[in-house]
Amino acid sequence: MSGPIRTTVSIYGEEYSLIGDLPEDVVQALAYHVDNRIRVLASKNPRASLNRLAVLTALNVAEELFRLQEDHQQLVQTMQQQWRSKREAKDAT
Repeated sequence: MSGPIRTTVSIYGEEYSLIGDLPEDVVQALAYHVDNRIRVLASKNPRASLNRLAVLTALNVAEELFRLQEDHQQLVQTMQQQWRSKREAKDAT
């Protein structure tokens, strides 16, 4: 079994050395996404500090996560209802 993976990423001009279980290419993709989100916010708020940009980015990503979780839950419920309807129809025959 392999040990933790060390990956160095650049986010908004800052270098971060990260250690974790995710493959390096996944960590790089995540860092690229965060960097891009910060840069979009920075273009709209040019005087905002890196700390403020990081917090705003975290809030935006958290909002996106909550929305996706709600969508996922709705999809699961819809699939369960469809499965129940098909089962009831099959049982009725």
